[in-house]
Amino acid sequence: MNTFKYIVISLIMSLTIGLNSCVETEINEAVSYKDFYSTLDDADAAVMGIYGKVMGIADRLVVLNELRGDMLDVTINADHDLIEINSQRATKENYWSDVTPIYEVIQNCNDALYNFDLMLESNKLTQDQYNERYSDVGAIRTWLYYQLGVHFGSVPYITKPIVSLDDLDKNQAGKLNLDALIPELIRFMENLPTLENYKNSKLITGTIDGVSLVPYFINKKCLLGDLYLFNNEYDKAAGIYRQVLSKDEDAGDTGNSLSFRLYDDKSWQSGEVNYFSVLYNRYTPDDISKFYNAWINMFVKPADDRYVKYEMIWEMTFKSQFAPAYPFIRLFGTQGKGEYLLKPSRYAMDEMWGGEIQRNGVPYDSRGVSGGVVKTADGGYAVAKYSYGYDPLNTPYDNSGKWFLYRAGLLHLRFAEAANRSESGGGYPRLAWALTNDGVIGEAFTWRHQDGTIYRGDSIKYSSFGPARPYPAPYYFDGRFTDLPRIRSPWRYNGGVRGRANLPNVSMIDITSKQDSINFIEKMIVKEAGLETAFEGHRWTDLIRVARRLQKLNGTGGQFLYERMHRKYELAGLPVPDFTQESNWYLPLY
Repeated sequence: MNTFKYIVISLIMSLTIGLNSCVETEINEAVSYKDFYSTLDDADAAVMGIYGKVMGIADRLVVLNELRGDMLDVTINADHDLIEINSQRATKENYWSDVTPIYEVIQNCNDALYNFDLMLESNKLTQDQYNERYSDVGAIRTWLYYQLGVHFGSVPYITKPIVSLDDLDKNQAGKLNLDALIPELIRFMENLPTLENYKNSKLITGTIDGVSLVPYFINKKCLLGDLYLFNNEYDKAAGIYRQVLSKDEDAGDTGNSLSFRLYDDKSWQSGEVNYFSVLYNRYTPDDISKFYNAWINMFVKPADDRYVKYEMIWEMTFKSQFAPAYPFIRLFGTQGKGEYLLKPSRYAMDEMWGGEIQRNGVPYDSRGVSGGVVKTADGGYAVAKYSYGYDPLNTPYDNSGKWFLYRAGLLHLRFAEAANRSESGGGYPRLAWALTNDGVIGEAFTWRHQDGTIYRGDSIKYSSFGPARPYPAPYYFDGRFTDLPRIRSPWRYNGGVRGRANLPNVSMIDITSKQDSINFIEKMIVKEAGLETAFEGHRWTDLIRVARRLQKLNGTGGQFLYERMHRKYELAGLPVPDFTQESNWYLPLY
């Protein structure tokens, strides 16, 4: 129990919690413990304080998830701690693997949850007010434990507030490994008062320095879906993901095709667009001088942009005048406040994005160079996703930026992974392939007669076993767009993850059986997740989830990790870590 005691004692030494109100206090303004939780404003201040603390560990969570993966590497400027994480190891003094700051946030969550219960009992919160705030903070705590489990394997699971050494005995529940932790997190999430977003709270009607807080809060349904997926409960994962993907499906003809649809329209000729695609002039697609990478605009435009909200599901904005400081310029930037500590791996540049060929023959994936990556002055590469709003020449000290935690591209890939292994349907690999490639409206569901002619418009472009044989919920997506009869279905502009990046479909010409399709598509999705969401803080979670699944199925989890990771190290001239033992997949918890 040494780890447990060390964590608890560290928490007791930091009882004063930094809280803030979106209206009345600055971020991380300290408030005495005994004065908390008298009014609704106090409850809101507690919520905002917890999110402020989460922002304070943003760099830690991104570094652990990305540097341990295949798409990110260290530069010559990196210190010993980063080099250790890159090598899948960490000594006791390593800054990035110190879990105390994460447990401090968890302690704040435990304290808030306990006091929300008291506020409800004493009628200081209405049931609706309590439901929203308790569920939000509970989800944040769940997410943090999920992160800890993914990286450390077994972690102390503390759910009660610790305010004195007397609480040690009450909380000595010991460690939970991932096999026990994930079901416990699922149980907690399933029993939250609500999984819905805030509705009428001042938390979302207020702003910080003019920035809307609507996308600031965790999406509880996405989190629960991720936990189900990690636990290999595919139908449950697909069902809860589908609820998020269903946003605005019942809206009118104009509004039903926008939210989280991966909208794509290749009829572009010139000018700005309000969707996120890699575009070339429709009449001269081979003319690369007519190239417009609108895909990057989701990272460029502010979080409350009317169109960014169709992609971004959970996103936090850092402002330089408020604490905590935005950490990503220091890590990734090459000018101004940037120290250029981390860079895209050579494997990512040469063999991942560099191994793709666009539909018009352009020999790279524009989600890399010109997308999430920029060239440096010396011909190297730098991560750009976090620094599009940073001006190192004119305002080098305006260290503001965004942290994008969940978006539609990721959600589509997670849903596809779940659909691919659906228990009830024996897998829906055709749907998984479609969502990853050119969408519901593309090749997979464009059914043809034996003579090659296409079925009538109201019989195609929806997920189905064949014409007029639709998939059951939650695997049904309707992309029909016809005039006779007039149909304007919600998924009629769904271009797919690769489709909106102007990439061709991944061929399955040599795949003959359904089980082979499922295995092939699972690895295809893992690769695509690297191309689509590199550096966003998901990579190691994706890799470890699939590795654990394969380890349970056939003992090939270590082989899978080796296949995904070895080229990163070989191209960097480094020894490949040993992934043969599952215990080697996790960092030590000192």
